[in-house]
Formats: sequence, C-alpha cells, structure tokens
Amino acid sequence: MTNQRAPEAGRFTKEARAVDPDRFLCIAAAPAALRETLSALILFNHELVRATELPSARSGAGPIAALIRLQWWREVVGNERDDWRNQAVAVAVRALLDNGTVPPDTLLSMIAAREAEAEGGLGEADWQSVLLGGAGGLQRAIGAVLGAPEHASDGLAATGAAFACGALRRYLPALLAADRPLLPEGVSERDLPGQRAFLAEQGERFLAEASGLALPRGQGCALTPLVLARRDLRGDPARFDRSGGARGLGDRLAVIAAGLR
Repeated sequence: MTNQRAPEAGRFTKEARAVDPDRFLCIAAAPAALRETLSALILFNHELVRATELPSARSGAGPIAALIRLQWWREVVGNERDDWRNQAVAVAVRALLDNGTVPPDTLLSMIAAREAEAEGGLGEADWQSVLLGGAGGLQRAIGAVLGAPEHASDGLAATGAAFACGALRRYLPALLAADRPLLPEGVSERDLPGQRAFLAEQGERFLAEASGLALPRGQGCALTPLVLARRDLRGDPARFDRSGGARGLGDRLAVIAAGLR
C-alpha cells in the first residue's frame, strides 16, 4: 500500500495565505484547530481554478487540458483512483470525505463549475449556477467543517457567490488583462463600467439571498465573505484601480471585527 504523505504543520495555512489572501482573511477568526483544514479547502478551490488558468488550458487544445486536470480531481472525490496519496491537498480532501465532514456532492459542484467555465459560452443563468456551485460550493464546504447546520446551505452558497461577484468587480481590470473570460456572453462585450455594473447588480441579488442567515459563535466566519462582498460591490471602482485592487486596512479590520462577533 502506498504511504500517504503528511503535510508539514501549518503548511496549508501558509500556502492559502499566499494564493488566496482574501479568503484566508475570512477564515482568520476560525477556531485554531480548524484553520489548517479550512486552508486545505481554499487550496482545493485554488487547484480547480488553476486548472483553467494554466497555459495549456488556454492553448489551441481548447478546454481539453483543463478538463483532464479537473477529471483527475473528480475521480479523487469519487474515490475512483489511488494515485492521490502523494498530493497533500488531495490527502486532506479524501480525509474530509472519508470521515463524512464534507459531502462529496459539495466538492463535485465546485469541479462542475470549473468544467463549465473551461468550456465557456455561458449564458447568464448558467453563469449564476457556476458562481453558486464554485465559490458557493467552497463556502458550503467551509460551513460543513465549522459545523454549520444543513438549513444554512443555500445561504452559504449565496454568500460565496456574492463574494465572487465582489471580487470580480474589484479585480476586473487585472482579470481582463490576463484574458480570463469570466462573464456571461454578451456582458463581456460591454465596457468596463458596464461589466462592473452587471457584477454589482448580480452581487446584490446574492447578498439578498444570504441576508438573515445567522450562525452560532464559532461558525460565524463562514459568513465573513459577506463583509468583503459588500465593500467590493458598493465601493468606488476608481479606488480599486488606484490601488491595483490591493486590500486596505479598512477591509482587514472589518473582516476581523465580523469574525469576532
């Protein structure tokens, strides 16, 4: 039997902070014993996003390279292969599945969202489903690790989707420069203010869907992405552009304060 490679202590938190500082900020107030596991979920999401960003995924092969990488993760989640034991994030994901902490359907929804993104040609309804399954699926998984009740699932998905809309609005110039087609067909043809207006409108709808959701103390950091979502959806885009999208002290303090409540 192949030995599983145990990650060094704190490895996931260090890597998650580096690759996705916004989401890492949102879990900073989580119970210390769960922070490494939550960081592993952030890194799982990063692996899925990265599959659609690698140069070969944008080559003449079209989405095939991305879909092959995503299929590997699909089979890991489905426990259909045994070559995952030397991939630290996959080891952590399998542990969460094997002990029943996170439902496989939640992680499969995240994979399906990236598959749809890789294939492209999304209409508005499909694009909304991608946000709810991808960023929303990640938030549902984070909620599961924190022990959030099942009835909170839809609100957590809307939380993740609202966060994604806000992040897209904040970082849109950089994403467009990287040639990442992240908006529905038709919307991507609008000018930058028009695209940002669309994202603000969609994000507010997701915020409304998440409104009223409350979680017990210790689980509340599953909702802290709403803090950044509101600031990104309602903030002045000119300010984002001047800073290159960089987070300011106000963002960090607002998230920390929400996580402590």
